[in-house]
Amino acid sequence: MGNIGKLIFNAVKKSYAITTDGVSRMPKGLKFDMKNPYILEALSENKIDEFVKFDGQDLKTVCDILDNPQIRKGFDEGELKALYKKAFPYKVPADPNCDAMVYLCSLPESIGSKFDAHGLAKIGVTDQLKQLNNLLTNGIDKTRTFYTAPLVAPKGVGAGLGTAGSAYRDGSFIIVADKGKSLVDDGIKHVIVNDAYYNIIDDLRRKFTDINFVRADKAAEYFTRL
Repeated sequence: MGNIGKLIFNAVKKSYAITTDGVSRMPKGLKFDMKNPYILEALSENKIDEFVKFDGQDLKTVCDILDNPQIRKGFDEGELKALYKKAFPYKVPADPNCDAMVYLCSLPESIGSKFDAHGLAKIGVTDQLKQLNNLLTNGIDKTRTFYTAPLVAPKGVGAGLGTAGSAYRDGSFIIVADKGKSLVDDGIKHVIVNDAYYNIIDDLRRKFTDINFVRADKAAEYFTRL
């Protein structure tokens, strides 16, 4: 997005009076408001939908993230424990994470093959949230082998990918790059949240505002629309 954050911030700043000594009267704690005409004016019409998720969040924080998407602050240990309790008030269900396996079957290969992905699986359900938090906070460690695969792989593809073909779907999360991009080289753009963690999606969105989080049962529709 280049310097869109700076453009937005300066557009809002111009809407406030300047004192005689040249200091802006811009108040502290301003929110990113999608009804603000100065913000809308700074956005391209075909890009407005991409910014709705920031509505109501701190303006300065959003603008900083837009210009520096890799600068993120993840959940601390206390926050993670609270999220576990919110996700599983009684206990981890015996058979979580079925939705991605069911609903991604309707995503056409012609679309799913354009998205580089990695499913967080092979570890415990609670550990998967911790792993996601680390990946979104610190990024993918490029010094270690990190296997990726198409979100939907063409038939027969899988050798050398470290998967049976498509990215694993039986974990709590699937991290996905932007269309035509590489997870390792270009970073994480989307996260498919499987059914185990549906009720903390809003918490994830508030913490990692530059990432698009989508429910697994809505993923086929979401990526088709992209």
